[in-house]
Amino acid sequence: MKSIVPYTKDIAFDTKIAEICSISLEHELTIGDAEIEGQFIVTGEYKTHEVSVNKEPFSYKLPFTLEVTENIIKESIDFEITDFTYELVDDSTLRVNIEFSVSAEEKEEEIEEVEEDTEKESLRESVMEEINELFPEVEEPEEEQVEDTEERLDENSEAIILDAMQEKESEVATYHIHIVNNNDSIESICAIYNTDEATLKEYNNIENIQIGDKIIIPCQDE
Repeated sequence: MKSIVPYTKDIAFDTKIAEICSISLEHELTIGDAEIEGQFIVTGEYKTHEVSVNKEPFSYKLPFTLEVTENIIKESIDFEITDFTYELVDDSTLRVNIEFSVSAEEKEEEIEEVEEDTEKESLRESVMEEINELFPEVEEPEEEQVEDTEERLDENSEAIILDAMQEKESEVATYHIHIVNNNDSIESICAIYNTDEATLKEYNNIENIQIGDKIIIPCQDE
């Protein structure tokens, strides 16, 4: 994730500004859990009269705040000033125009696998319900016939349960969730996760993706 942020501030001087002789820009940052707090430090020298040889120093601190989203890794945040210009608005006001970039790595969300034991138990109960519907109880058959029916039922139940469990286990999968940012395209997302557009279409509506959309991508087998 990378964002370009413009920042403009008018600085009112206590005296007249005839000429800016020198100017420099520095910054300080504090990264918190929910926001980035910082300040730009503008320093330099100026003349109060055009014909004067005397220079007056100046120094101003300009605070700013940026929100931090939960889906980025705070330790990877990188702050960089990309452009800095200034101009005199009137004879006592200096306007500074600052452009800076903030980049960071995004966290990768994954859909966790369903726990195996719970899934098997739920599947077993479902299969047993189907078996009970297929083989309803008969009223008081002869003893030998009851034993024979129960034996066949046990064999069929075991086969159905095993087949269903094997089929269900093969469907358990892991997925990535990619949050679309302003530099993403279908091609770049496919390249990141080593997949293709057809696979994305199976799980998502990708006709018109927008920033912030969540794209589900199945993990590739190692």
